[in-house]
Amino acid sequence: MKSRLAENIKTFRKERKMTQEQLAEAMGVTVGAVYKWESKQSNPDLNLIIGLADLFEVSTDVLLGYEWRNGSMGAALERIIVYRQRAQYDEGVMESEKALKKYPNCFDIVYQSAVIYSEKGYTQKDQKASFRALELFDKACRLIGQNTDENISELSIRRKMARLHLSLGHADTCVDTLKKYNVCGVNNAMIGMVLADCHHQPEEAIVYLGKAFTQNLDDLDAIMMGYANVFFQKRDYKTTVACIEWLRSTLRPGYPPETITWFDKYDCVLLVLCAETYCAMGDLGLARDYLAKAAKQAVRFDGVDSSKICESKLFAEMGITNQPHYENFGRTAMEVAERRVMTDAEFVPQLPAIWAEIRRNIEKTNGMI
Repeated sequence: MKSRLAENIKTFRKERKMTQEQLAEAMGVTVGAVYKWESKQSNPDLNLIIGLADLFEVSTDVLLGYEWRNGSMGAALERIIVYRQRAQYDEGVMESEKALKKYPNCFDIVYQSAVIYSEKGYTQKDQKASFRALELFDKACRLIGQNTDENISELSIRRKMARLHLSLGHADTCVDTLKKYNVCGVNNAMIGMVLADCHHQPEEAIVYLGKAFTQNLDDLDAIMMGYANVFFQKRDYKTTVACIEWLRSTLRPGYPPETITWFDKYDCVLLVLCAETYCAMGDLGLARDYLAKAAKQAVRFDGVDSSKICESKLFAEMGITNQPHYENFGRTAMEVAERRVMTDAEFVPQLPAIWAEIRRNIEKTNGMI
């Protein structure tokens, strides 16, 4: 087996923005000693290895970073994964236990064993398997420094542990874990669900659910606009428009067309994007129709007192308002639409010309289209 001790000392030192001098001072050794460690000229003694692991907040296994060259470990790992994919859980956990005895501190073995135990626990309602999964997931967190899969992190592991606790009836532990590892609100939806369903704490639940709902709306917007850009770049303009129209119908609360809502301000942007797409298709007639609709909608929106703009009754009950979100796009709806028209003027020069004509018509009728 091969140790990565020298590389890991250097990596962990740099992660903590420490110089060799600072590390030497922290460990009570000379700068020359640290240099020799990192250049593989010598190794720290056992007490110093333990001290370094403590300083870097990792296990000694992670610090040493042993790499097994024996192909049997890879074969064992592959067998565990195949058993899990085939839902052969009994065979899989037997293989896992054999591998864990031989490679107790290999992250991949520990993590994949935890996964197969957790799935056995879920599907067979086997509490013993679920508890074993929790034990192994916890160990995987301590070995996370070995992980090379970008789809796995301590956060993702802790989320799996929270779900296991919930399945075992440990709602308190589930919520505590989710709150502790709620990076950027990633666990808001599940926290809110558990608080409402298991803890019967609606007031606290609605706070987390509201944050999750708002974030999901933002994500949905980003996803569909991303798709629209993908299809636009592929010159699949019909699908581009279909993506934008789907977003328009999904984001707007279920009100009659004549009702003015906060979404109508952002909808001006979406209408201009449809016009831009039709310009790219060479259909200037439809482009004009969409721009005219955007301008008419902007005039209506800007002519209404903000206190009279409708909010979704459902959203109000949920404690959610669209106003702050849609206010970010610009001071007025007309300003928002015009900014979007000019954004890609270089690529669709027809758009500003059509927009200018529509604006002139608005001015001639004193703002009434």
